[in-house]
Amino acid sequence: MIDIMGRTPHAETLRDLIILRSELGDKPFLICRDVTLSYARAHIQSNKVANRLIEHGIGKGDVVATLMYNSVEQAVIWFACAKIGAIYAALNVSLVKDDLCYSLNDTGAKLFVVDEELSPAFVAAEPELTVTPTVFVLGDTAVVDGALPFEDLLGNDETLPEVNIAAADPMCIVYTGGSTSMPKGVLVSHLYYIAAAIRYGDIAEAGQEDVHFANSHFFHIGGQQFAITGPLYHGMTGIMEKWFSASNYWNTIQKYGVTIIDPLGTMMAVLLRAPKSNSDKDHKVRIGVGIAAGQVRRDLRDEFEERFGTPMMEVYSMTELGVLICSERTFDRRLGSCGRPHGWAEILIVDEDDNPVPANTTGQLLLRPKVPNTYMMEYINKPKETLAAWKNLWYHSGDLGYLDDDGYVYFVGREAHWIRRRGENVSAFEVEKAITAHEAVVDCAVVGVPSDIGEEDIKAYVQVSAEVEPMELVEWCRARIAFFKVPRYIEFVTEFPRTMTKNEIARHELRELGIGTAIDVLPDMR
Repeated sequence: MIDIMGRTPHAETLRDLIILRSELGDKPFLICRDVTLSYARAHIQSNKVANRLIEHGIGKGDVVATLMYNSVEQAVIWFACAKIGAIYAALNVSLVKDDLCYSLNDTGAKLFVVDEELSPAFVAAEPELTVTPTVFVLGDTAVVDGALPFEDLLGNDETLPEVNIAAADPMCIVYTGGSTSMPKGVLVSHLYYIAAAIRYGDIAEAGQEDVHFANSHFFHIGGQQFAITGPLYHGMTGIMEKWFSASNYWNTIQKYGVTIIDPLGTMMAVLLRAPKSNSDKDHKVRIGVGIAAGQVRRDLRDEFEERFGTPMMEVYSMTELGVLICSERTFDRRLGSCGRPHGWAEILIVDEDDNPVPANTTGQLLLRPKVPNTYMMEYINKPKETLAAWKNLWYHSGDLGYLDDDGYVYFVGREAHWIRRRGENVSAFEVEKAITAHEAVVDCAVVGVPSDIGEEDIKAYVQVSAEVEPMELVEWCRARIAFFKVPRYIEFVTEFPRTMTKNEIARHELRELGIGTAIDVLPDMR
């Protein structure tokens, strides 16, 4: 067995972990949209799907992609992939034609499962696909020509397929926002999830009696870890909904006896807007995990903790590294810090030439795992980006921060050309590419600006050759990129500030201007 931080894990692969936890029988594993999947049923149903996947030509190393809202069916598909060594790729449900086409081609998916409600994006993308996956639809198959019903994946063979799977074998592709390119598919192993589940247990002090209400999605690493693999490892129950709902949030928590939560910063801000009530602390939640470093203003976090009586742990995480690689603990919190790595990683702060800098000096955050195979394996189809990320055998985060004298990490900001909006990583490059495709646009620069509910909003500085209405640009973007990538603010300019050395647009100067006199074209995005 593998030694992980002096501990022997319950299992080294998701396959073995699912088999082990099936002993919990009828205990609810996942409750999603009021549908319950027990531990025993998760095991049996995933065996059925695994055998049908094999019959459809899916084997070890093949990719199964999904475009589905949170559901117990999606969990079963993932587990079926784990059983046969296939690679699971859950795609963002907000993807439109071009996004989806890019992602499916990038994964090389041999089999694709789509919700009926989300099928129009696939139908639009299909003529431009370079892959020809076998398509299954959850719902009415008539929406996609030649598609098979999801029920066809639920065969009758409940036996466990005999497949040898190792801890370092690939398990999932998880997409993360690109900094200067299209989103990158991060390939991660079985052990990546096991290690993250152990870290989850440490920060949440998790046990089998716990219930976690996960506020993200299957296509987010946070949703995967907090709703699925963390609870699976610790024998807990995970709760998911289709979307975050502020009006139903505390009702859901009370209904299921939730003890652990993970609201995004924007969610916390929205929840705080509700009128105060004598019942604000009438719940069993004992801890919140996964507040991303820099995501929440300190005063907002303090207000949330005070009002709802729930300590919220700040963390430093990246898809490439797994969740909770650096975190606060209930017994180890330091003002302004996102915690320590607790032995899981080495952290180095460097200057622009990769030279280490002294304590309390801001530089780029570099990380190196203490346990092999617990970080990403590669960016699929992007060897240059993979090598650049692992320059000198350290993962270069593109984030700015510093270490104090005691090794606590302080997040300062993002060096990379991307924006954090509504829990999504948005490539400024991708948004700029969409806008500059408009015939009247000469050039543009996209930056993040402070949002009134936390994280960032997207602002586009646009230089045009002919008069263009702001809403025309909005509709232009909506037809080409996911809705969360569409700029909220547009400001027309005649020229851009530029750097002296490379004559590049000085985006840091534009970022410092904030919202300024920009036109708010999407006030409903507040």
